[in-house]
Amino acid sequence: MTVDPDPSAPAGRQPTPTGVSVAAGWAVMVAAALLAAAVFPPSEPPGRMLVMTVAAGVFASVVADLRAVAAVTGLGMATYVGFLANQFGDLTATADAWSYAVVIGFAGVLGSGYRLLRSIPGPPGGEPDRGAECRPFTCGPAPVVSPPDAPLGDSRGA
Repeated sequence: MTVDPDPSAPAGRQPTPTGVSVAAGWAVMVAAALLAAAVFPPSEPPGRMLVMTVAAGVFASVVADLRAVAAVTGLGMATYVGFLANQFGDLTATADAWSYAVVIGFAGVLGSGYRLLRSIPGPPGGEPDRGAECRPFTCGPAPVVSPPDAPLGDSRGA
């Protein structure tokens, strides 16, 4: 079974191999973990989780290979629990650490969904006619506005 990771890619372009995408994503997640450890102290796990979540979501929105996204997101979750919530790579953490890690996984899913929505082709024939849209105060009759010096109840133009 073959998987076409990016159906919107040009015909002559070869997709990036999964291993290369995983290696690049792993480097991004390690950099994010180092940044989170440098910026937030161990007493602030939500801040550390936020950095890892943003990295996982951005990676998932850029890479089309879902296998690479799943691998990198899983490795990012394990890195958060093992090194940012605990120390020395201990994955037997409390339930709080794994509940934060679920948010990192959710960011990977959201990033993949965003990538999918971006790859959906637009309407046939190119860009839609933007002039046909109904904007406020452009569709229907114009609102009647009295001049500032008109007496109360006088509506000119109605």
